[in-house]
Parts: sequence; C-alpha cells; structure tokens
Amino acid sequence: MGLRGRLEQFGLATVLTFLDLERRSGELVVLANDKVGRLWLRRGRVLRARVEGSRRLNKSAIYDLLGLGRGRFSFTQMDLDGLADEINAPTTLLLMEAARRADEAAAAAPSPAT
Repeated sequence: MGLRGRLEQFGLATVLTFLDLERRSGELVVLANDKVGRLWLRRGRVLRARVEGSRRLNKSAIYDLLGLGRGRFSFTQMDLDGLADEINAPTTLLLMEAARRADEAAAAAPSPAT
C-alpha cells in the first residue's frame, strides 16, 4: 500500500501531518530537482531522515525537505519496528519548528524594491 503525489498539490508538511494522524509506518521518498530525501516513519513519527549526497541528517534534513515547493513524493508502507529513533521528537514539533524557521528567514530577507 502506498501514497504518492506532487509537492505542488500537497506540501510535505501536509503529507507528514496525514501520515502522523493515520499512524502510518514506512519510507517517504521526496524527489525535487537533483535532491533525493528519505524519511522513515513509525506510527506517524519520523525516526530518521537523510538527503542523499549531503551531510544533512535527521532534523536538518527534515527542515531542508520541508522547504521544497516543487517535486514528487512517494510513501511505501512497511514495518520499521526494529529501526532506532534518531530524532526523538514528535512530528508536530518538527513541523512547528520548520514553520518558525521559515518565518524567521522570511522576516530577515530584504523586501523587494517598490
């Protein structure tokens, strides 16, 4: 059983919220331009995350991937009971922190000239 779509239609935050509410376990792959991100979830909670070819791991990888507005995602349901939790934070907390970081970055960005 799987789930797939485009980030333009359903942002990664929406997908993670859905998987958290549904308490799904499996691997979520995000493809955007030349970036490949992988997140592993158990019962809706992100256990670990990676961006291939990058040093971004876990929380920094999640924040990087949540900033993507275009691309594709694919979720494959699987049993991950033996996988250690490297993040140790609820999905909701990760999403709130990502939103805070995005707000701060937007506030710090120079405004366009009028």
